[in-house]
Formats: sequence, structure tokens, C-alpha cells
Amino acid sequence: MQRDYKKGALNLIEGRVLFDVPMRQFTSIKVGGPADSILFPRNVGELRKVIRYARKRKIPTLILGKGTNLVVKDRGIRGWVISLTQGMKRIQVDGEVVEAEAGLSLQQLVQFSIQKGLTGLEPFFGIPGTVGGGLAMNAGAWGVELKDVVSSIALMKDDGEVVERPRQRLKFSYRKLSLPPTWVILKGQFQLKRGRKEEILERVKSYSEMRKKTQPLDYPSAGSIFKNPKEGPAGKWIEEAGLKGFRMGQAMVSDRHANFIINLGKASAEEVIHLMEWVEKRIYEEKGISLEREVRVVGE
Repeated sequence: MQRDYKKGALNLIEGRVLFDVPMRQFTSIKVGGPADSILFPRNVGELRKVIRYARKRKIPTLILGKGTNLVVKDRGIRGWVISLTQGMKRIQVDGEVVEAEAGLSLQQLVQFSIQKGLTGLEPFFGIPGTVGGGLAMNAGAWGVELKDVVSSIALMKDDGEVVERPRQRLKFSYRKLSLPPTWVILKGQFQLKRGRKEEILERVKSYSEMRKKTQPLDYPSAGSIFKNPKEGPAGKWIEEAGLKGFRMGQAMVSDRHANFIINLGKASAEEVIHLMEWVEKRIYEEKGISLEREVRVVGE
């Protein structure tokens, strides 16, 4: 018998609660079936309430940022999706340290640091995720990763307790921060440096132009599909295998950057996942390289 995960969500918090909304509205690649419930806690207190309630009643939860690097299957998500993007977006600066809550977009974090004349975050301009999502996957671009600038992270355990972990106690690796799966990132502190605003803006402009030239920004995508293997960039191997422009239904390997799968309009999650599997199979058969996914596939 299927459990009704919607009960209890309705009057739990003052923040918004939605039911049976297609996850394609909340993912950057625009695929995904309905989530039973999506909750938007407005602050840490409401988030604690949600986390404790879900733990007590064994309700499955998924923390959602901006839905980049995420493919939700066509039958959607059972349980609760918890989005931090409508409440937990505060940002402040103390000297050269910027503190940003998990629901703030990386774009807003970069823009704030530019305004304050602080340098160190320019490579992240244009990455479409949130601070929380970026830290969870140790987002990176142009040879820089968030682990290089973060000085501490505040986290919520599954009993609602908040703990702070300094950089030296955080286990970062390529596109990953190792944490207990039920812990939630609340905010990060970033150690930046004073810089000249004109020079910072110049660097941002240059990264932005490179991104426009090399990435398919005109179509919905989940960002880079695969991690770069030790043998070299994933996109290079996919391109060499002649898979640029290869389609399954409305899902296509981008002809601009082979490590992107784009949604041409009405792709299903099934088409995207089948295309990912096909690429993995071809690269293994032709190159002997096992591609590891950077995107998460969730749901049923």
C-alpha cells in the first residue's frame, strides 16, 4: 500500500507548500514527474521543524536547490522535496569573509562579492545553482573549485541540531563534499581577498564570454552530464565517438559541447536517461573509459 506523504505537510510551516507539482518546473533540464509535496521553509526554524517531522515519521526527503545537475524520473518523487530557495537567501560580509545562506544563487553570491570589491569567486559567475548545491557538489569552473574559497559550512543534522565545520574538517573531492546523507547545508563562509573592481569585472566578463562560446545556453540542460575522467575531458571522448548531435526523441547531445544533453522542447526523463546510458555504453566500448555521472538521477 502506498503511503500518503501529503498529510502533515499542509499546516506544518508558514512557507509555501505545493502538492503534485511536476518537477520539470523545478529542474533546469525541464523534465520530471510530480512530487508528492514540495515545502519551502522560510528560515532555519521552519527547516528544523520539517526535518524533525520527516525523520519521526520516516518520510523520504530530497533537498532541492535550483534543480541543476538533477534529472527527476517521469513518475516523480514520493515523499517531501524541501526547497531552500524561497527563504534562506541572506548574505552578509565581515571584512574579507562573505557569509551566504544555502538558498542564495551562486550568481547572487558572485555579484555581491563584486559590489564589495572582493575577488576569488569570479570563475563561478554563470554557474546556475545555489550556494548549498554548489557546496554539496564542490562546484568548479576554469580550474577553481568552491573548496578553494570556503572557510566553513554550517550544517543541520537529521535531529535538527546545527553544527559548524571549518574547512579542514570538510572532506572535499572532485565534484563532491562527503557528508552524512541526511545532513543539510545551511550556509557557507567564503574567504575572499580585496581587489580592484574594474579588474574583477574584467575577469567576470571574460569567463562569461567563454561560457557563452562553449556551452549550449539556449536550451534547457542539467549542466555537465559526466565528470571528467582521469584520461581527459568527458566532452572530448564523446565528441571523438561522433556523438555530438545524437538524439533520442527530444533529448540530444549538444552539438556545441558534447558533455551537455539538451532538452529540445518536450523531452521525457526516460529519453534523457536512455541517452546518458547510450553515451556511457559507446564510450566504454570505443575508448575503454567508464564515464561517471555528475548529474543525479532521482525519483521513480
